[in-house]
Amino acid sequence: MKGPPSTEPNLDDILARDFAELKVGEEKLEIPTVSNQQDAEPEQPASPVAYNQRIDAVEDRTSFTVKAPATKANEPTAESEKTPKPTILKAPSAQPGDDFDVDW
Repeated sequence: MKGPPSTEPNLDDILARDFAELKVGEEKLEIPTVSNQQDAEPEQPASPVAYNQRIDAVEDRTSFTVKAPATKANEPTAESEKTPKPTILKAPSAQPGDDFDVDW
């Protein structure tokens, strides 16, 4: 039973109109078909994952090789790594009572 006519929108009318718009697109929707499923590789059944299990790994390699690091032209060598000695002052550069400029 509908109520008296009013200027407010009716929920049933709005839903009917919006769902009618959704159904228009379904006619044009193309469903992709899978061709030649036999050509596809057979899927291997996935092994179940065992959680909270102890894993005993054993390393059986007898040797391994590591590539030498690439040296760059700008990197300092051992000879040029010498740093100059710091200068040691006989007295501190600041004295008690000096004013300091501090930004708060």
